[in-house]
Amino acid sequence: MDLRQYKDNVARAAEEARNWFFDQYLPAWTAAAANPSADPRSVLNYWVPPLGVSVDDPDPARAVYGWCPDPDSVLGYLAAQQEPLKAAGYTHTEVPDSRVTAYSSRSAGIEVIWSRRTADNTEIERLAVHFEVRRDDSGTWRIIAFAAHPTDSDRLADTFVTVTP
Repeated sequence: MDLRQYKDNVARAAEEARNWFFDQYLPAWTAAAANPSADPRSVLNYWVPPLGVSVDDPDPARAVYGWCPDPDSVLGYLAAQQEPLKAAGYTHTEVPDSRVTAYSSRSAGIEVIWSRRTADNTEIERLAVHFEVRRDDSGTWRIIAFAAHPTDSDRLADTFVTVTP
């Protein structure tokens, strides 16, 4: 493969990862979090163990640093994150800012600011989140790790810290 073709493949991967994330993953996660009778196992179509998780949260019960090594631990983590949202009346997520960076034709980083809200548009929480996604052998994108922290910003540039040499 020549370099030009490779660059085109990586650009296509960025678009495909973005489309998968916003057109499939986000609606599925939202439906699972907003509907008390939804089957939480649907998230296993998107989050795959071992799942790396690093979440800062003022509530120590929701802060997580480590690995969800199997489907049961992924579902346990999901429940701990979604139960407070369900209790607060969560219905949808707005995305004030996002960025997708393809690292190769099979891997990407997706950064978003989530503004999780109720039906009357009251904000429940706002998080800056970085997702690592990989395309598996079947061509399907999967989330393999994520890191998050609370923010009050609308812009990724104001919430993640980057240091260069």
